[in-house]
Amino acid sequence: MIKVIDLKKSFETHHVLNGIQMNVEKGKIYGLVGSNGCGKTTVLKHIMGIYKPDEGQILYENVFIEKTDYLENVYYVQDDLFFPMNYSLDDLFSYEKMMYPNMSDEKYKKLVDFFKIDHGKKLRMLSKGQKKQAAFILAVASMTETILLDEIVDGLDAVVRKKFWKVILAEVMDRDLTIVISSHALTELDNICDTVGILHEGKIVREDNIDKLKEETKRIQFALKDPFIDEPSNDYQIIKTSLIGKVYFVTVKGDVESFRQDLYGKHDVLIYEELSMNLEEIFVTELGGLGYGTEEYNV
Repeated sequence: MIKVIDLKKSFETHHVLNGIQMNVEKGKIYGLVGSNGCGKTTVLKHIMGIYKPDEGQILYENVFIEKTDYLENVYYVQDDLFFPMNYSLDDLFSYEKMMYPNMSDEKYKKLVDFFKIDHGKKLRMLSKGQKKQAAFILAVASMTETILLDEIVDGLDAVVRKKFWKVILAEVMDRDLTIVISSHALTELDNICDTVGILHEGKIVREDNIDKLKEETKRIQFALKDPFIDEPSNDYQIIKTSLIGKVYFVTVKGDVESFRQDLYGKHDVLIYEELSMNLEEIFVTELGGLGYGTEEYNV
C-alpha cells in the first residue's frame, strides 16, 4: 500500500505539486493520468525517494518513507532512460542483482525470450522501443513488491504493447504485485487499471475505482415533448449539453439515477438511453469541467 498525504513540491518559483493525495492499494494497478506537465513524473520520483517533499508525507506499507531501506521493494522505470556506457542487458542485470536481493534469473530468461531482446548487445545500440523493453524486463525480474512505470509504452508498436499488458496482468495476478503506471495511452489503461487518479495543475482532481468512474459519468441521449431546462442539482452535475435535431445529448457526472428521475418527473420523455464512457472520454470530461482544453479556435 502506498499513501501520499498532502504532497507539495516547488522548483524555484514553480509550484509543481500542490497537495497531492493518493491511495494505491496493494496488489492493484493504479493508473496515474493527467494533462501535460501536471506533475506525474514528479509524483513517481517522490514515491521512489529521488525527490524530497517540501511538505507532506508518503507511507509505504504503513511506514513513513524516511530511510532508503524500502527501496529494494520498489523498482522505477522512468520515461527518459539512461543506461551505463557499454553495458549490455546481461551486464546491467548482473549489476542490479546486487541492489535487488530477489532478482530472478529464471524470470529474466523467460522475459528475454518472450520479448526476443538481444540481451548481449550494447544497450546504447538499441532503439527507443527496445530500450523500453529492456528496462521493463529488469523491472519485472527484480521481483519487487511495487513497480513504478512512467510512460512505459510510449514509442512501442501495438504488438509489443500488448505483450507489456499481458506480463503486467499475469504478474499482478500471480504474486500480488502493485503497479503504478503513468501513461497517456488511456484506451489501454482503461482495460487494465483497478483505480485511476486524474492529476491536473498539481492536484489529484479525481481518484476512484475505474468501474465507479464509469458508473458516475455517463453520456445520456433523450428526446422530450417540451424543451429541456438545465436546473442545478446537489446530486449531479451536467457537464455538457447539446441538441441535434430533436435529441438532446447530455454528459452527467454524479448520481445518474437522480438525473433520470428528475427528467421523468419534470418532462414528458419520449426516448431515454444511457451511454457508457471510456476512460479517455471521462478524462476529457473531468478536465473540461475545469476549463482545460475548452478553448475555441477561430480562423
